[in-house]
Amino acid sequence: MKKSLLLFLFLIPSFLFAQVSSDPSDNFYKQVERWETLGLIENQPSLRPYSLFLVEEILNTVIASDSQTEAEVAKAIYEETFGKKWGLLLDTKGSGLISSSGFEKKLLAKYGVEGDTYFLDNFALGYQLDFVSETNPSSSLLPHYRYLPYYLKDGQSGKIRNTMDVDAYASARINNWYFQTGIGHNSFGNSYEDSIVFSPNAKHTANFSFGYNNGKINYTEAMFALSATSTSDLSGLYENKLLMMHNLDWNINKKLSLTFYETAIYGQRFDFSYMIPMLYIVTEGITGYENDNIMMGGAFTYKPVQGLSLNGDFYLDDVGFTSLKTYHDIKLRFAAIAGLKYVPQNYSPLQMVKLNYTMVSPYMYAHWQTNDSGLNVVDTQTNTVNTYGANYQIYATAGQPLGSSLEPNSDRIALSLQYKPVKGLTFDFYGAFIRHANVTEGFTREEKIGCLCAQPGDFITDGSINQTQKLWSYSLNRAVYGSSAWNKLMFLTQDTKEYTVQADLDMTYEFPKTKAGTFSLGIGYTFEYIHNYGVGNSLYTGQGWYYNSDDGNFYTNKDSDGNYSGLLDIDAELDKAYSSWKTALKDIINNYLRINFKYSF
Repeated sequence: MKKSLLLFLFLIPSFLFAQVSSDPSDNFYKQVERWETLGLIENQPSLRPYSLFLVEEILNTVIASDSQTEAEVAKAIYEETFGKKWGLLLDTKGSGLISSSGFEKKLLAKYGVEGDTYFLDNFALGYQLDFVSETNPSSSLLPHYRYLPYYLKDGQSGKIRNTMDVDAYASARINNWYFQTGIGHNSFGNSYEDSIVFSPNAKHTANFSFGYNNGKINYTEAMFALSATSTSDLSGLYENKLLMMHNLDWNINKKLSLTFYETAIYGQRFDFSYMIPMLYIVTEGITGYENDNIMMGGAFTYKPVQGLSLNGDFYLDDVGFTSLKTYHDIKLRFAAIAGLKYVPQNYSPLQMVKLNYTMVSPYMYAHWQTNDSGLNVVDTQTNTVNTYGANYQIYATAGQPLGSSLEPNSDRIALSLQYKPVKGLTFDFYGAFIRHANVTEGFTREEKIGCLCAQPGDFITDGSINQTQKLWSYSLNRAVYGSSAWNKLMFLTQDTKEYTVQADLDMTYEFPKTKAGTFSLGIGYTFEYIHNYGVGNSLYTGQGWYYNSDDGNFYTNKDSDGNYSGLLDIDAELDKAYSSWKTALKDIINNYLRINFKYSF
């Protein structure tokens, strides 16, 4: 009993400020992850955030469990969530970056109204209606391969940017059927904090979902409204881009759970057929829209003993077995994550330990727009490129990836743990080692020449999500799929690799709750070392050069009569471009400092 009370005193402060049905990064979901690992609850639906009805069911299940300590934790969350219909929030953050270029700082304040509430018996609402004001808006002051989750609407006022950060979800329940719609962030899968499908730090979407959940079987259909961007301007947004999803979660027994899911990204129309519970690859063939971006995945969770969970998730974009000779000769576009979670069964200041390995293959999440109606990136009739066309196929919204924060052709091994030594005090440790390479470095000579002969801005060569499998063929004078991308995996086979080491330490103290509200103070530090920083710079930038098939030479100019001038030594130009890219690489050390003060009432 004493241990139960002690753990209760340690943990209660961590669950204040809860908006559990509108924010998939809320502390409640960290506890769900723990409770799943401990076997106190079944594995929950893959798509988050959950409706308030499901949140209440989870909390009641833990409260009624045999674990007194976890029951006390669940009671604290329950009282904070359902004890009031609304609350006020003030969240201020100060960030600093110490690097070789000097010191840079940023201040951010988030303020607004938040709450979770029921209405009309079978309906619920979770909302965060917040505003954000920040200095130094052009810099995020975040470590490599991380991004901020907001914002919705930008507004400029001098040196301070004012934005909206709104997450609001309305839900309904009829027996075991759930319906939910709103605007906000999402996460998906058994890797809660760095999903390869929906990262909780991706930008907002307007979305709708419905499904059936009886605890053992969960089936979900969902639709997400995205914003398309063009290749040349990631700030310009275009409407009518959709992501459709369905997934099936099956808790086979207390130890094993399986998930199957599919997504379809397309634009400039609404296709009801993607809401039919049928394989999307079949649906795509029936409708005739064979250029839609269709992907599928599968995940598993295996718990050999209580407190230990083994997890895997594999998300497949494209695969080809034609002319397969070796592992590296196969076309395979995918992202995968595998890891383990450990939660002590008995009382311990150690809350959870997680070890994950994530990999993202070259060209994963990237997709070339080939539809020939409306705004296009490529005209399929003439094979000419329209630089300013919108790409409705890429796995991103408003220019930011929806899935993993890693770039294509990267992998990462990460270790995290949470430790609560005394009342109200929490330490979070995180360490990661990341590898990344620019896939362009591994191109054939002909492909590299094609990059140089392309028109400026038509083709990206920075190895990012915006670099697709299409390249410029100087001999055919049109865009084609690159042979390397079409026939090879190319995963980290390039000579030059970027290596990143990150180590985080965050300390948070949450003061006891008073009539005036709840206060918390956080201090954090991140050390970051990057070797070969700049690998993500463009390598062979398009110059608009010309190839003369009569003499086999390359020229800088071609007049209206078809006469060539400005003879080029193309191999020397290739060496020059590569040398310039290589010379710009450098090693950097960054030190990130942050302080956070949070108040809610």
